[in-house]
Amino acid sequence: MSAPEIIIGAGGHGRVLAEVLRLEGRAAAGFIDPRGDPARLPLPLLGGDAALDDWPGNGLVNGIGGPAGSDLRRRVQRRLEASGRCFSGVRHPSAIVAATAQIDPTVQLLARTVVQPGARLEAGVIVNTGAIVEHDCVVGAFSHCAPGSILCGGVTVGEDCHIGAGAVIREGVRLGDRIVVGAGAVVVRDCPDAGAVLLGAPARRREAK
Repeated sequence: MSAPEIIIGAGGHGRVLAEVLRLEGRAAAGFIDPRGDPARLPLPLLGGDAALDDWPGNGLVNGIGGPAGSDLRRRVQRRLEASGRCFSGVRHPSAIVAATAQIDPTVQLLARTVVQPGARLEAGVIVNTGAIVEHDCVVGAFSHCAPGSILCGGVTVGEDCHIGAGAVIREGVRLGDRIVVGAGAVVVRDCPDAGAVLLGAPARRREAK
């Protein structure tokens, strides 16, 4: 029997992952988070970063959410991987994943997500509750498709992007790295500009003030 896994981050996303692990039948020892609130957690709070030394052989699950414009999730995972630790993804039992989709082992697929044929999801991607990734899409490393977002066929999303809740990306659109798409936005044209913020329907780039 494998050692129980440890969730890095005890916020809302971490608690959601604890429930997915339970539904998958995977054992979890608890959370690592220096600012975690034990009263809100379904599993023990094991401590801060130093507590990982007490669990040297345990696999990790990245419970840090993907807030817009933040690369904390990437930085923490890459730092721990560089020290020899291994991360695993999750797949909610209600997720629908095509046999020909390419899913990195660290991807997180939450409840009622859909990933269609030919799609490719790279390391650390979150496909959040009810989000849809249509055929032949590519979602770059550590990007987050927030609840209810839709990537239509053939969309390419760069790394460290945030596709807001309920946003729709039209078929074939290509987005660069670190792009933030606001909640409910409808993106109908390419945006290669790293770090751009796209808002509205149809989406337009927010200009710096």
